[in-house]
Amino acid sequence: MSRNQDITSTVNLPVDCIYEIIQYVVHDVKTLYSCVVLNQDFFQVVARVLWKNPFKYIKQDETKKALIFRTYFSCLDDQEKEQVTTFFNSVFDFPKPFINYPSFLQEFEIFNIQTSMRSFLYQYYSATTTENKINSIVHILNSFMEKLFFNAQSNFKYVSVDLNDEKNQIDMSSFDDRILCHILSNINKFTFGFGFKFDVKIMEILKFIQENATKLTEIISDYNKNINHVRLTFTKKEFKQQKLKKLNPKFNDLLDILNSFIISLDNLKSLEIPCFVKNENFAKKHSHSLTHLKLHEIRNFNIIVSILDHCLNLETIELVNFHCNKNTDITELDKPINSKFKNLKNFHITISYFSVLTLFKRIIIMSDYDLKTLYYDKYIIHSNVNKFTKSIWPFCTNITHLFIRIFQNDLCTIVSFLKSLYYLVFLKLDWDNYLGTDQIVDLAHSFSSSLQILEILEIDSSMMIEILGDLFRNMQCHLREIGIRMDSSINDDILEIIIAYARRKNSLIVFRYLNIPSYRYYYPQVSRRILEEAKSLFTIDDNPEPFKRSFIEPIF
Repeated sequence: MSRNQDITSTVNLPVDCIYEIIQYVVHDVKTLYSCVVLNQDFFQVVARVLWKNPFKYIKQDETKKALIFRTYFSCLDDQEKEQVTTFFNSVFDFPKPFINYPSFLQEFEIFNIQTSMRSFLYQYYSATTTENKINSIVHILNSFMEKLFFNAQSNFKYVSVDLNDEKNQIDMSSFDDRILCHILSNINKFTFGFGFKFDVKIMEILKFIQENATKLTEIISDYNKNINHVRLTFTKKEFKQQKLKKLNPKFNDLLDILNSFIISLDNLKSLEIPCFVKNENFAKKHSHSLTHLKLHEIRNFNIIVSILDHCLNLETIELVNFHCNKNTDITELDKPINSKFKNLKNFHITISYFSVLTLFKRIIIMSDYDLKTLYYDKYIIHSNVNKFTKSIWPFCTNITHLFIRIFQNDLCTIVSFLKSLYYLVFLKLDWDNYLGTDQIVDLAHSFSSSLQILEILEIDSSMMIEILGDLFRNMQCHLREIGIRMDSSINDDILEIIIAYARRKNSLIVFRYLNIPSYRYYYPQVSRRILEEAKSLFTIDDNPEPFKRSFIEPIF
């Protein structure tokens, strides 16, 4: 074979090899799209990856949502399409594709299907469309969703039923029992969420939610007791209104259904729920299997310590949204925790009351010195905060990922704390706007040489340029990634500070920023010359993931 023949010959890789290759770029959507056009084998593999859950690649892009649903809509039979296309002003051609894209879906989320459906309809309906007209078509389309997504070929790993949107929800309680059993018996993750406004149809909506909750949870309890991951999402704060007293018995019946469902399962590994439970029975049931616990909307402080005391094998604890009123018994959080969290690696907590700070300290002390990620978001200024920070140092020496909110009066303590973190890789910082030059310099000197990623949140100060200049000039670490969330626009002065750091350290790969319009300060936009200079040194990402996102990899 000649050299030219050797170069131009096609190498056909087995599908299994292609799949392994794709796993290295599975989160890089641009590369995935490039791989689609390589050849037929790559197309078959990559199409399945992209359509496993196409919505996770598009964020909130309404146009792309419409395109995804257009593809699904095209998979319907012609007579089914005609029932909808008759509402369009113009004739549109939606040829049926050669590939059955709905069969690739492995993560079914009602909310995404519903919103993409509406985006599609708004795009193709007349310019004078109304919400009522759209609702009438959604009602027709919903009847086709069962056939399209729920059939004998369906192979979902995750089902999310979010009934927060009251308009034309898909009623899964009316689906064929045999098909539902087939699908729900194979999933490994399940989300059930709901919410509704107060109007004359409130009882009707609550009945609809309860019917869906009953049907879905009973099937999972009967046919899939070993499901590993469950999330429930709702809030009860609206139900304090006196005029809705008659609603509470029905609402409590719904909570009992969900609570019984959790207890019925046998091998739950992760659980994310509002803290609606009245006893620790679910924690007792899953004390050995549960490794990830997220509690939010915490109003019942009586139960928190008891729940934690039964969860001996937790690797991740997330406690967010504590709510306290004059009737809340905060003394419950002063009770000692008897469990030793020997496996705890990740701890995320939002501290809005001093009593919660006490709970935070106790969990840290029982963590057995092996904590890796700590998201320590505090909203309180208290004279004892410094003492708490000092008391947790010995138990946090192995932390690699840290979020911390700094106030001026505890900066010295935080600086000493940061100096003790020799393995810190990722630091998210939030501070108040009263830090002086000397304090900023001390903060910069506290960063460990191991630090690779720095994110700075919510800077809102007329001294912003000076603050950032002092910070980056005095840092000794070699950062690979920098992120800044501004309360005003990124400008030449700020970008030049990052450019100077990048030239000095020769380590920066990515600079991320999020602009938030500000009415307090005005800064000119970045000039083309400075932007091009920056792009020659590092990648710029002006549409990053939310900066307040937890370090903990989301299960759902």
